[in-house]
Amino acid sequence: MRNIGMTGGIGCGKNKVAEMFNQLGFYTIDSDVSSRKVMEKGEPAYEKIVSVFGESILDEQGNILRKKLGHIVFNNKEKLKMLENIVHPAIYKYEKKERSKIFGRNDKAVVITHAALIIESKSIDKYDALIVISCPDEIQVKRVMQRDNFSEEKVKNIVYYQMPNAERLKYADFIIDNSSTLDDLYNEVKRVHNLIMQINYGEKHN
Repeated sequence: MRNIGMTGGIGCGKNKVAEMFNQLGFYTIDSDVSSRKVMEKGEPAYEKIVSVFGESILDEQGNILRKKLGHIVFNNKEKLKMLENIVHPAIYKYEKKERSKIFGRNDKAVVITHAALIIESKSIDKYDALIVISCPDEIQVKRVMQRDNFSEEKVKNIVYYQMPNAERLKYADFIIDNSSTLDDLYNEVKRVHNLIMQINYGEKHN
Protein backbone atom coordinates (compact mmCIF):
# COMPACT_ATOMS: atom_id res chain seq x y z
CA MET A 1 0.00 0.00 0.00
CA ARG A 2 2.53 2.54 -1.19
CA ASN A 3 0.75 4.07 -4.19
CA ILE A 4 -2.36 5.70 -2.73
CA GLY A 5 -4.98 7.95 -4.32
CA MET A 6 -6.76 10.73 -2.44
CA THR A 7 -9.88 12.59 -3.49
CA GLY A 8 -12.74 14.76 -2.27
CA GLY A 9 -15.08 17.48 -3.47
CA ILE A 10 -14.18 21.11 -4.06
CA GLY A 11 -13.30 22.89 -0.80
CA CYS A 12 -12.73 19.66 1.12
CA GLY A 13 -9.08 20.51 1.81
CA LYS A 14 -7.04 18.19 -0.44
CA ASN A 15 -4.04 20.54 -0.50
CA LYS A 16 -4.06 21.05 3.27
CA VAL A 17 -4.31 17.29 3.91
CA ALA A 18 -1.46 16.66 1.43
CA GLU A 19 0.66 19.24 3.28
CA MET A 20 0.01 17.40 6.56
CA PHE A 21 0.92 14.03 5.03
CA ASN A 22 4.18 15.63 3.82
CA GLN A 23 4.92 16.78 7.36
CA LEU A 24 4.40 13.20 8.57
CA GLY A 25 6.87 11.81 5.99
CA PHE A 26 4.69 10.74 3.07
CA TYR A 27 5.33 11.99 -0.46
CA THR A 28 2.51 13.67 -2.36
CA ILE A 29 1.70 14.40 -6.00
CA ASP A 30 -0.84 17.08 -6.94
CA SER A 31 -2.74 16.16 -10.11
CA ASP A 32 -3.54 19.85 -10.72
CA VAL A 33 0.21 20.47 -11.01
CA SER A 34 0.56 17.37 -13.22
CA SER A 35 -2.24 18.67 -15.44
CA ARG A 36 -0.46 21.99 -15.91
CA LYS A 37 2.82 20.19 -16.70
CA VAL A 38 1.36 17.96 -19.44
CA MET A 39 -0.40 20.96 -21.05
CA GLU A 40 2.80 23.00 -21.39
CA LYS A 41 4.24 23.81 -24.82
CA GLY A 42 6.31 20.93 -26.17
CA GLU A 43 4.31 18.27 -24.31
CA PRO A 44 2.26 15.76 -26.37
CA ALA A 45 -1.04 16.75 -24.71
CA TYR A 46 -0.47 20.40 -25.70
CA GLU A 47 -0.42 19.64 -29.43
CA LYS A 48 -3.51 17.43 -29.20
CA ILE A 49 -5.49 20.02 -27.20
CA VAL A 50 -4.66 22.83 -29.63
CA SER A 51 -5.56 20.67 -32.64
CA VAL A 52 -8.96 19.83 -31.08
CA PHE A 53 -9.91 23.18 -29.50
CA GLY A 54 -8.10 25.61 -31.80
CA GLU A 55 -5.64 28.46 -31.26
CA SER A 56 -8.27 30.73 -29.66
CA ILE A 57 -7.45 29.03 -26.32
CA LEU A 58 -3.84 30.30 -26.45
CA ASP A 59 -2.35 33.49 -25.03
CA GLU A 60 0.11 35.71 -26.96
CA GLN A 61 3.02 33.45 -25.97
CA GLY A 62 1.19 30.36 -27.21
CA ASN A 63 0.41 28.97 -23.75
CA ILE A 64 -2.95 27.34 -23.09
CA LEU A 65 -5.35 29.59 -21.21
CA ARG A 66 -6.71 27.04 -18.77
CA LYS A 67 -9.61 29.25 -17.64
CA LYS A 68 -10.73 29.82 -21.22
CA LEU A 69 -10.50 26.09 -21.93
CA GLY A 70 -12.43 25.43 -18.71
CA HIS A 71 -15.26 27.72 -19.83
CA ILE A 72 -15.50 25.84 -23.14
CA VAL A 73 -15.85 22.39 -21.54
CA PHE A 74 -17.68 23.23 -18.28
CA ASN A 75 -21.24 22.81 -19.56
CA ASN A 76 -20.43 20.71 -22.62
CA LYS A 77 -20.14 17.02 -21.76
CA GLU A 78 -18.95 16.04 -25.22
CA LYS A 79 -16.10 18.56 -25.25
CA LEU A 80 -15.21 17.75 -21.64
CA LYS A 81 -14.92 14.07 -22.58
CA MET A 82 -12.65 14.99 -25.51
CA LEU A 83 -10.38 16.98 -23.20
CA GLU A 84 -10.31 14.24 -20.55
CA ASN A 85 -9.39 11.63 -23.18
CA ILE A 86 -6.32 13.71 -24.03
CA VAL A 87 -5.27 14.90 -20.57
CA HIS A 88 -5.95 11.92 -18.27
CA PRO A 89 -3.63 9.41 -20.04
CA ALA A 90 -0.90 12.07 -20.21
CA ILE A 91 -1.27 12.82 -16.49
CA TYR A 92 -1.14 9.11 -15.64
CA LYS A 93 2.10 8.67 -17.61
CA TYR A 94 3.69 11.74 -16.02
CA GLU A 95 2.70 10.71 -12.46
CA LYS A 96 3.88 7.14 -13.00
CA LYS A 97 7.34 8.53 -13.84
CA GLU A 98 7.25 10.80 -10.77
CA ARG A 99 6.37 7.87 -8.50
CA SER A 100 9.15 5.75 -10.03
CA LYS A 101 11.66 8.51 -9.21
CA ILE A 102 10.45 8.63 -5.59
CA PHE A 103 10.50 4.84 -5.14
CA GLY A 104 13.97 4.79 -6.72
CA ARG A 105 15.22 7.14 -3.99
CA ASN A 106 13.29 5.53 -1.11
CA ASP A 107 12.13 1.93 -1.27
CA LYS A 108 9.84 2.44 1.74
CA ALA A 109 8.18 5.58 0.42
CA VAL A 110 4.42 6.03 0.49
CA VAL A 111 3.15 8.28 -2.31
CA ILE A 112 -0.26 9.92 -2.13
CA THR A 113 -1.63 11.36 -5.38
CA HIS A 114 -4.50 13.78 -4.86
CA ALA A 115 -7.01 14.59 -7.59
CA ALA A 116 -10.64 15.67 -7.85
CA LEU A 117 -11.76 13.02 -10.33
CA ILE A 118 -10.04 9.75 -9.36
CA ILE A 119 -13.36 7.90 -9.18
CA GLU A 120 -15.08 9.62 -12.10
CA SER A 121 -12.08 9.16 -14.43
CA LYS A 122 -12.00 5.46 -13.50
CA SER A 123 -8.35 5.74 -12.48
CA ILE A 124 -9.14 4.33 -9.02
CA ASP A 125 -7.82 0.89 -10.08
CA LYS A 126 -4.36 2.37 -10.62
CA TYR A 127 -3.93 2.80 -6.84
CA ASP A 128 -3.39 0.38 -3.97
CA ALA A 129 -6.00 2.21 -1.86
CA LEU A 130 -8.15 5.35 -1.86
CA ILE A 131 -8.44 8.07 0.79
CA VAL A 132 -11.63 10.16 0.63
CA ILE A 133 -11.78 13.50 2.42
CA SER A 134 -15.31 14.02 3.70
CA CYS A 135 -16.92 17.40 4.24
CA PRO A 136 -20.59 18.53 4.35
CA ASP A 137 -21.82 20.49 1.33
CA GLU A 138 -22.57 23.65 3.31
CA ILE A 139 -18.99 23.78 4.65
CA GLN A 140 -17.59 23.19 1.14
CA VAL A 141 -19.67 26.08 -0.21
CA LYS A 142 -18.60 28.44 2.58
CA ARG A 143 -14.89 27.60 2.17
CA VAL A 144 -14.87 28.03 -1.61
CA MET A 145 -16.77 31.33 -1.39
CA GLN A 146 -14.11 32.64 1.02
CA ARG A 147 -11.17 31.17 -0.88
CA ASP A 148 -12.11 32.10 -4.45
CA ASN A 149 -14.45 35.03 -3.84
CA PHE A 150 -17.20 33.20 -5.76
CA SER A 151 -20.92 33.79 -5.29
CA GLU A 152 -22.90 31.23 -3.31
CA GLU A 153 -24.88 30.35 -6.44
CA LYS A 154 -21.72 29.66 -8.47
CA VAL A 155 -20.21 27.40 -5.80
CA LYS A 156 -23.47 25.50 -5.27
CA ASN A 157 -23.59 24.94 -9.02
CA ILE A 158 -20.05 23.46 -8.98
CA VAL A 159 -20.89 21.22 -6.00
CA TYR A 160 -24.12 20.12 -7.70
CA TYR A 161 -22.22 18.86 -10.75
CA GLN A 162 -19.71 16.90 -8.66
CA MET A 163 -20.20 13.37 -7.36
CA PRO A 164 -22.18 13.51 -4.06
CA ASN A 165 -20.06 13.00 -0.94
CA ALA A 166 -22.12 9.97 0.14
CA GLU A 167 -21.46 8.27 -3.22
CA ARG A 168 -17.73 9.08 -3.08
CA LEU A 169 -17.44 7.51 0.38
CA LYS A 170 -18.55 4.12 -0.98
CA TYR A 171 -15.18 3.83 -2.72
CA ALA A 172 -13.05 4.81 0.29
CA ASP A 173 -10.50 2.57 1.98
CA PHE A 174 -9.73 5.40 4.42
CA ILE A 175 -11.90 8.41 5.32
CA ILE A 176 -10.63 11.74 6.62
CA ASP A 177 -13.25 14.01 8.18
CA ASN A 178 -12.54 17.68 7.49
CA SER A 179 -15.63 19.30 8.96
CA SER A 180 -14.02 20.83 12.04
CA THR A 181 -10.80 22.62 13.06
CA LEU A 182 -7.26 22.32 11.64
CA ASP A 183 -6.17 20.56 14.85
CA ASP A 184 -8.92 17.99 14.39
CA LEU A 185 -7.95 17.59 10.75
CA TYR A 186 -4.30 16.97 11.70
CA ASN A 187 -5.42 14.25 14.14
CA GLU A 188 -7.48 12.65 11.35
CA VAL A 189 -4.52 12.73 8.95
CA LYS A 190 -2.20 11.31 11.61
CA ARG A 191 -4.69 8.52 12.34
CA VAL A 192 -4.76 7.48 8.66
CA HIS A 193 -0.96 7.86 8.37
CA ASN A 194 -0.52 5.51 11.34
CA LEU A 195 -2.97 2.97 9.91
CA ILE A 196 -1.10 2.89 6.59
CA MET A 197 2.28 2.52 8.34
CA GLN A 198 0.93 -0.36 10.46
CA ILE A 199 -0.52 -2.12 7.40
CA ASN A 200 2.72 -1.68 5.44
CA TYR A 201 5.39 -2.18 8.04
CA GLY A 202 3.72 -3.15 11.32
CA GLU A 203 4.97 0.10 12.84
CA LYS A 204 3.03 2.11 15.41
CA HIS A 205 3.45 5.88 15.52
CA ASN A 206 2.19 8.08 18.35
